[in-house]
Amino acid sequence: MCHGRVTHMSFFTCGTTAGHRLQFGGMSILILLVIIISPSAASSEALCFPKYSPGYHVASVSDPLTGKERSVMVHVPDNLDFVSFSSVPAMIAYHGWHANPWYFNRLGNVAKSTARHGMVLALGFGTPPDTNESPICCPDGCDVMCCSSGDKLDMMRPCGWNTDGQGSTGTDDIAYTRAIARMLVKDLCVDSNRIFATGLSNGGSMTATAACQASDVFAGVAQISGGLGEKVICEPESPVAFLSFCGLDDMSCTASSNTTAELFKSLNNCIEPFHTSFESKTTKCRAARGCMGGTFVEQCFIKGLGDEFPGHDRVKPLYPGEPKQDPNNIDAMDYMLKRMSIISKQESKQE
Repeated sequence: MCHGRVTHMSFFTCGTTAGHRLQFGGMSILILLVIIISPSAASSEALCFPKYSPGYHVASVSDPLTGKERSVMVHVPDNLDFVSFSSVPAMIAYHGWHANPWYFNRLGNVAKSTARHGMVLALGFGTPPDTNESPICCPDGCDVMCCSSGDKLDMMRPCGWNTDGQGSTGTDDIAYTRAIARMLVKDLCVDSNRIFATGLSNGGSMTATAACQASDVFAGVAQISGGLGEKVICEPESPVAFLSFCGLDDMSCTASSNTTAELFKSLNNCIEPFHTSFESKTTKCRAARGCMGGTFVEQCFIKGLGDEFPGHDRVKPLYPGEPKQDPNNIDAMDYMLKRMSIISKQESKQE
């Protein structure tokens, strides 16, 4: 029941019925606007009010099995509607060894890039060796304000990822990944069919592990450097698009890149062979299409590049005079977002 006195022209709502009451002399006329929601729409989509406003936030997620709390840094773009019908895509990012979310974000221009594609971004925090504590993955004595400059690396207590996945000893980063995904859907109106992942080096290896062991979470992943560990049990429950970037001078990925691509080509039942999909003076990509669920498998190789983020120079040179990347190198961040933003797990569910 709606309460309150309405005079002259006013707008009111009650349940799913809205209307205007117009006053003409002593006679009032009620014009009702009825919002009709189909049963299917009501069950599959509900109005969502994001918990976080535009900008950066450090949130907390909990592992439902252990109850352990871990932090995750979230970026909400300015250009997203505050009220959404749970249709916002998101990307989960894994930083490299001895790095942190702020460093990875600055290195790859990640938040600005995902924002251009209307994506929420979740930057995970790795964990240091068991004998050390590094809650924000920054050098001892460097607080959040210090670390947020994005140029700090913790060489003494390096944070990283358990790339062997579930079933191995150590931190369960697959459970952490799932907790982040649940938070994104619940608190940030993210479409569960359009969650993606990326990572660099050790984080790239974690990205591949997540594709193997959390395929139900991701529509697609983009691995930058790193390799799929030999101990990883890779039995995806559903198709997942797989894209990798590997510098030809990067020993962390050159040995396993072709094997990993062929593995996902087989797992996704791609019926087409690999064909050239992109080429520049320094970069060549090949892709296999015709895969289950509208997915694809693609590899990009970059000449003269080591364990680096293609298209993005290091925040600080490793040594004085370190050369910058060739301007013809592919921009991995831009390329992956263009490829990933057009796919959804909904397609695989309909097959």
